[in-house]
Amino acid sequence: MAKLIIPHGNAQEKAVFEKFGIRLIEALSPEEFEKVAAAYISTHNVLNLATCRDNEPRCTTLEYFNNGLTVYIMSEGGSKILSIQKNPRVSFTINDPYAPEKDYLSASGLQVWGSASIFKKHDDPARAREVQKYFRNSRAVAEQGLEQMVNLVNFNIITIVPHMIRYLDLRKGFRNVVWEKEQQAR
Repeated sequence: MAKLIIPHGNAQEKAVFEKFGIRLIEALSPEEFEKVAAAYISTHNVLNLATCRDNEPRCTTLEYFNNGLTVYIMSEGGSKILSIQKNPRVSFTINDPYAPEKDYLSASGLQVWGSASIFKKHDDPARAREVQKYFRNSRAVAEQGLEQMVNLVNFNIITIVPHMIRYLDLRKGFRNVVWEKEQQAR
């Protein structure tokens, strides 16, 4: 289950947005939002992953792929792996290029908070094959003759399951709409 928080503009704000051809979203189900967010995630391939270890934040730009709202990253290693092992709470952003000089109201992107887990590809080959079904660049890897290299590398596979997503795309009517996964009772 999830809940959705949709900011509602007052009459004055709505009038200003409508002047620029923007009609703000006023009603949407969590399931409809999940479809919109998953589509946005699926049409991009680079995110900025924020981790924190020993009170030292770090942000890394990475390629990703997804299955719905769940995001996967293959990485050879680095500080992000150590950070996630110590603190699985992560955040990431995905955004479109922004050119305010052309369209000030064109900013769009997702901000996501979630939990990350890691496993090594060779430690769980069946799970790795399942995750790799969602990898969007298999054809490019094959065409570039990189399959053997990719198969040999024992990648860390990072899985991020979101618990909160904020979406901004004013041109589509989304003004910081927030989706939150409801916490399970223990």
